[in-house]
Amino acid sequence: MAVQARTVSVSEAPGLSRRDIFVTILMLLVGGGILILGAFGTQAGDQATFTDQKLGTLFSLSSQPTLYLMGMACLFMAGMRLYRGFAALRAWFGLALAVLAAFAFLVWMSSGTTLNVPGMIQATLTAATPLTLGAMCGLLCERSGIINIAIEGMMLFGAFAGVAFAAIFDNLWMGLIAASLLGGAMAGVHAVLSIKYKVDQIISGTVINILAVGATRFLNLRVLEPAGLSTPGTFDAIRIPVLADIPIVGPILFENQPTTYIMLILLVVVNYVVFFTPWGLRMRACGEHPRAADTVGVAVNRMRYISVVIGGLIAGVGGAYFSLGQVGTFEDGMTRGQGFVALAAMIFGNWNPFGAFAAALLFGFANALQVKMQILQPVLPIINVPIPPEFLQMAPYILTIIVVAGVVGRVRPPAQEGKPYEKQ
Repeated sequence: MAVQARTVSVSEAPGLSRRDIFVTILMLLVGGGILILGAFGTQAGDQATFTDQKLGTLFSLSSQPTLYLMGMACLFMAGMRLYRGFAALRAWFGLALAVLAAFAFLVWMSSGTTLNVPGMIQATLTAATPLTLGAMCGLLCERSGIINIAIEGMMLFGAFAGVAFAAIFDNLWMGLIAASLLGGAMAGVHAVLSIKYKVDQIISGTVINILAVGATRFLNLRVLEPAGLSTPGTFDAIRIPVLADIPIVGPILFENQPTTYIMLILLVVVNYVVFFTPWGLRMRACGEHPRAADTVGVAVNRMRYISVVIGGLIAGVGGAYFSLGQVGTFEDGMTRGQGFVALAAMIFGNWNPFGAFAAALLFGFANALQVKMQILQPVLPIINVPIPPEFLQMAPYILTIIVVAGVVGRVRPPAQEGKPYEKQ
């Protein structure tokens, strides 16, 4: 009589990796920093008041006890990360840490004064507009298999074209259309170099970025300013009746400039087209397995041309945000590296439109926060000096580095991005 022995494998609880230890130490540092802000950055009795323009005071918190409570919460979560039974919740602890740290910073910053919450959120959404548009440009390119680091150059060309054509036609909408078209044209150049001539796609993008800086500066100094075409003005905010009167939410979503509305519409459209249509499936197949896509009749290179040009059209609108949406003129290098931040948002969002939008909101919040801090000029605890504005302006870019470093190895780009395809 044969006896069969069966081995039973027992899965062990996952241990702590180096990343887990690093994040735990980070949580301890954040918690300690919040406690220091409470002890030395606020006075007993100070109130942090959060207001709305229509409703008045939304809520008011005692600054010092609130900071102590949130600091202790961060330390408690750091301890919970070390317990194996909570291994499945480690990602949620990280998210909770980010929320607590941001809110604690707002409490400290507004201690003894007031903060307009809808205004802060609207400033975050506005700052996230060009980043989201740039991220969607990169997403369309890279999902089809073409690396695009030329988003910065496309946006800069769009900013210049928006001013030039708005002044020539005395119509801001004509400037917006021209910005989109020139962004698409530069994307076409990138596509031809990358697909037809098989130029290294990083080099091609770098060339377009350098060309944008030099060409726009030359044309601005030699053409626009001498011809008096450098100040066409800016778009006024479009207010949607009734909806804009909704407390808190209304001013945030329904009282914005056209570029913000365009961004929100494109966000839904691009997500639907990329993930829920046959065209989007074929486009993604070109980035994942172009040989298989070609086998079933998909024109891989044509699909890549179309995707890159559409992405450039969107990036051009992002460029118009800076010139026609903000300052009403063109300034040298006015995109200030936002195209590269948009790339970081795309990567952090895992090549997904809504993920990229969430990342853009994070970067937009950092930008809106540094602007608000330059106005309030909070004093650093212990040393009792205001934070230098140069350090505040660095904050969004430092956050970009931290975020990109944190997602390395945790997200997967399209398998065949950056690899030219030759039909056999």
